[in-house]
Amino acid sequence: MTDPIFVAMAAGILAIIYGGFLARSILKKPTGSQKMVEISDAIKTGAKAYLNRQYKTIAMIAVILFVVLWL
Repeated sequence: MTDPIFVAMAAGILAIIYGGFLARSILKKPTGSQKMVEISDAIKTGAKAYLNRQYKTIAMIAVILFVVLWL
């Protein structure tokens, strides 16, 4: 392996390890008061609804593009 490739791979591995460490440390923290949990749940619900709508829209566009390109 050449040196730049090795450095890039090592940096990627270190970034994944550091990301796992950060995720674990954040998940260990307390969730907060009951009001904070309710707000968090409302945000999660809204975000899921938004993403589901976006996925449906993108899927329709992808199907149309597939058909157009197929022809």
